Amino acid sequence: MPPCNDMDQLLRGKTPPAIGSLVGIHEFSNSGYNKIEWPLTHGGAAATMPAELVHSSGMSLFLRSHALLPTAGLLLAAVISGLTWLPLHAIERNGIAGLWVALAVVAVACVPLAPGLAGFRDLTRRDLVGLFWIAALIGVAWAFYTASLTTTEVARAILLFYIAPVWGTLLEVFVLRQPLTLRRATALGLGSAGLIAILGIGLDLRFVMNLGDVLALMSGMLWSVGLLFVFRRTGPTLATQSAALAVGALIGAVTMVLLLERAPPPSADAIIAAGPWILVAGLGFVLPLWLLSLWAARSVSPARATLIFMAEVCVGVGSAALWAGQPFGARETIGTILVLAAAAVEFGGTQKAASLSPQGVPPL
Repeated sequence: MPPCNDMDQLLRGKTPPAIGSLVGIHEFSNSGYNKIEWPLTHGGAAATMPAELVHSSGMSLFLRSHALLPTAGLLLAAVISGLTWLPLHAIERNGIAGLWVALAVVAVACVPLAPGLAGFRDLTRRDLVGLFWIAALIGVAWAFYTASLTTTEVARAILLFYIAPVWGTLLEVFVLRQPLTLRRATALGLGSAGLIAILGIGLDLRFVMNLGDVLALMSGMLWSVGLLFVFRRTGPTLATQSAALAVGALIGAVTMVLLLERAPPPSADAIIAAGPWILVAGLGFVLPLWLLSLWAARSVSPARATLIFMAEVCVGVGSAALWAGQPFGARETIGTILVLAAAAVEFGGTQKAASLSPQGVPPL
């Protein structure tokens, strides 16, 4: 098919066959898209769409809406994640405590994702290696984070996880070769200061850290690194990536219980009593959180994904202060301000949106 055919269809208001295969959207700013590249259905080369076409005939609205979908998905996932502590604490009140809570919830969330394991057979070795790292990093990260919400104060778990912009920015600088600008350096400094404040260093000169704090901090590190294996990966489908995440989360949860949990397994009565809340937490919170975050992370850069996801700080910290009755003192207040300031500096100074992955917005 000649290069003009797809363009002619667009000019006539029709959708070309390749509509689901955007290879790139560039130079996004407040004034709109200046250029996009569109793949040819049969040609093999990418056509460049002029800015006049992008800004006309509703095309700009179409492209913006599709580019904003991953951002909306991340924001929704952030809200869900910020409220996940509610069913987890309800499980505790019904007789299951500690790391057993995370294991029960993760196990339930894994069940619907099991069919995705069948897709592993058709993947290349390179894709399988990528899935291994998704399991070992993102899957384990979510297991750690889920466990941290019941082994330390909710606000501390959330804030320590969201020191992740520090790791995400460092990864983009040293792994993705992005420049370390003054803005990024400022964000790093503010994020590091937030970590110091949350842990108590510099206020009362005491270093206070428990198991939940360690799990939350490690989960943020692992999540930031794991996003590198999701961003722009077009071989594995969302189903296979989600199955890999589930395997990693389940292995992480089982390992934590075996190595770190001293309490005996919950009784049958406790499991029955907490059963409804386990289902709510696993299927209504954790499972949608995994799927939304993975889907969106396929087309949003690691640092941007982490920064957008920081909306959870407001939801989680605010809801915990209102409903959990947990203390929220000077350390947490200063830490929250510094962590949010780091996000504001990094996100507010960004002038260009990350390019979409080679397959555009990943299909749900």
